[in-house]
Amino acid sequence: LPTEAEWEYACRAGTQTRYWTGDDPEALAEAANLADAAAKARFPNWDLTISARDGYVFTAPVGRFKPNPFGLYDVHGNVSEWCADWFAEDYYGKSPAENPRGPAITGSRVLRGGSWNGRPQYVRSADRGNVQPNERSCVAGFRVALTP
Repeated sequence: LPTEAEWEYACRAGTQTRYWTGDDPEALAEAANLADAAAKARFPNWDLTISARDGYVFTAPVGRFKPNPFGLYDVHGNVSEWCADWFAEDYYGKSPAENPRGPAITGSRVLRGGSWNGRPQYVRSADRGNVQPNERSCVAGFRVALTP
């Protein structure tokens, strides 16, 4: 699994905006599977969905959306991705500036990227989530990173 820092670097792909597509969450419909108008039609009580349609209510087949500038698919939405790091709420405030490896073992692991049912703020490049290592769900997955 990538570290949390590796994941964010890969997701951002050289950008400094909320999403690699820019700051407008509506632009995500071409690049990500998240809570959108299709999901709102299926789940009318959902709030804070984008008004555009990405074409999927639940998970989408991998690679159906545009890749980011690094050529990576599905870094925003579809499923939240497990990272190798343990989670600490305040870790970024005191982490090393270069190659942070996460805190010592805590009770939960980092999840990044948001999922198919995620609001726009939860699929941001900088958003951080966490989950216990023994939990499983239909909104979490993983990405393998190659270390040369």
